[in-house]
Amino acid sequence: MITVVGGGPAGLMASIIASWNGANVRIIERKGKLGKKLLAASNGRGNISNLDLDETHYFSSDISFVKKVFQRFGIFQTLSVFEEIGVMVKNLNSKLFPYTERSKDIWNCFMYELGNNCVEVVLNHQINEIIYSNKTFYLKSDYTTFESDKIIIATGGISSPQFGSNGSIFQSLHSLGHSLIELRPGLVPIKINNYFSKDNLGAKLTGSVVLENEYGIEISKRYFGEVLFKNELLTGIPIFQISNFVHKYLDKNIPVYIRIDSFPSYTEKQLEEILLKKINLRPKRPISLLLTTMIDEKLIPPFLQSVEIKDFLSPCSSLRLKDITIIAHRLKNWKFEITGTADWKLSQVSLGGIDTSEIQSFTLESKIVPGMYFAGEVMDVAGESGGYNLQWAWSTGYISGESAS
Repeated sequence: MITVVGGGPAGLMASIIASWNGANVRIIERKGKLGKKLLAASNGRGNISNLDLDETHYFSSDISFVKKVFQRFGIFQTLSVFEEIGVMVKNLNSKLFPYTERSKDIWNCFMYELGNNCVEVVLNHQINEIIYSNKTFYLKSDYTTFESDKIIIATGGISSPQFGSNGSIFQSLHSLGHSLIELRPGLVPIKINNYFSKDNLGAKLTGSVVLENEYGIEISKRYFGEVLFKNELLTGIPIFQISNFVHKYLDKNIPVYIRIDSFPSYTEKQLEEILLKKINLRPKRPISLLLTTMIDEKLIPPFLQSVEIKDFLSPCSSLRLKDITIIAHRLKNWKFEITGTADWKLSQVSLGGIDTSEIQSFTLESKIVPGMYFAGEVMDVAGESGGYNLQWAWSTGYISGESAS
């Protein structure tokens, strides 16, 4: 008997692969439904993977471990499995979705495979303790104890606990000898020094986003997309991406800043010319209207405050050339000091997890406890947004299911 602990994407993949190989498989889920995180993926659209796949899109203490996993089972093997279970896939700018863009349709295919291969499904059982004795695993829940010859740990991290992951398994894994890389919320909104009022809630700014240190040096990749302002929080896809970089600085009390360039295709000189032309055409227009159609109107007051312009009703002609230069510079370099991140409930992935140096990269079997395998987010691997975390689930789910069976 192989028991898969955790009914998320990695656990579902591990279960069907092990069952395809003829093993007796049981899957245990602490919630009342399997695959809740899969159903929620990409707001229900199901971004299952990304054709631009390599280890550079992941965060881990040992990135070579990620590379070895994808060498064993990558994007094309994944697509083969999805074709086998009946999922038609389409490509949207390298992101892969089911053709219907409905996560529920993928979920339906997995549910059929579980039933068709006689996988035992146990719901509403949280495994609180794992005991390994005489080559047998004893999995204790509040209600009963399950016995198993081999187990696959696919419980996830702590992110999005409303979908099933709550980190309760880590204490038991630690007691069996495994080390834990400290967990931090990833793909999560960022907290900033708040000088925004409620009037700015829901304001949007589209541009490129990067993390900088106190010396103005870029310390992350650049990401492009829509940033949403929610009082003290910044959110949106580029913010989620940047959030994966911030903890190693915040943990050491090192100041870090997020810089937004809302006009990445323009130079500062070009922006100065645009502003001057607007002023010359309507010199009596109030300064508050100068940036209309350039940035969200809700952001104009705090933006002007950030460049120390206080009288918004003064005519544009009152601005000096020095003011225009400062405004153009700020449009391409609006910085906010980061004070933290939102909590686990708003995070999409966990940074940290079981130390991968204690796991065989080819089989995903524990080097410490024979017969124990790992799949998905429970390990110290987290991906960027864009299908990368689901791909990690598919790859590690397949390898662990194949190896255990």
